[in-house]
Amino acid sequence: IVAFYDPTISEADFEGRRLDQILAFNDNELEYHHDFIQYLFPLPERSPVNPHAPTITKDVRDAFLSRPDLRQQLTRSLQRMLEFYGFTTSPQSQHTDTISIVRGANFQGASKATWRTRMDHNHLRISRILRSLRVLGLDAEAKAFYDALLENDRDGSVSQRSKLYWQRAVERGLHLAPQD
Repeated sequence: IVAFYDPTISEADFEGRRLDQILAFNDNELEYHHDFIQYLFPLPERSPVNPHAPTITKDVRDAFLSRPDLRQQLTRSLQRMLEFYGFTTSPQSQHTDTISIVRGANFQGASKATWRTRMDHNHLRISRILRSLRVLGLDAEAKAFYDALLENDRDGSVSQRSKLYWQRAVERGLHLAPQD
């Protein structure tokens, strides 16, 4: 994971894709491919759907906590997925220590196509993203994304079960997976 995110190494995933190549996927590619998300947002637990997916160890977590360059690369991954889901970061948050996630120009189409529905595989991806961000030291970003999701689901399109997993991913102790 560290070598994949390290901008001086840029190691490829098991499919031979580097971070910049994955981040350059168009929205259809992000929707179609299901094996990249575990690389962009790894977890301490093994993936039940991708046996090649890396897992976060203590050494990996320590590297992300101590290296701003790794967290910056992780932030790039978050920004790409935010765009995919119809969000962007507020221009003000780019100049402060706080982050604010707001609707992007593509919100209506992107949100309906990806996450504003009762249940979708993107809900699982969102749970993964939220927890991975926290484990790797981007707690504020995880909380801002979670808040944006709730703020923009006022019509109740998303199932309570998915929202519960998202809440657990953001609020529970990091030693507990959201589904436990």
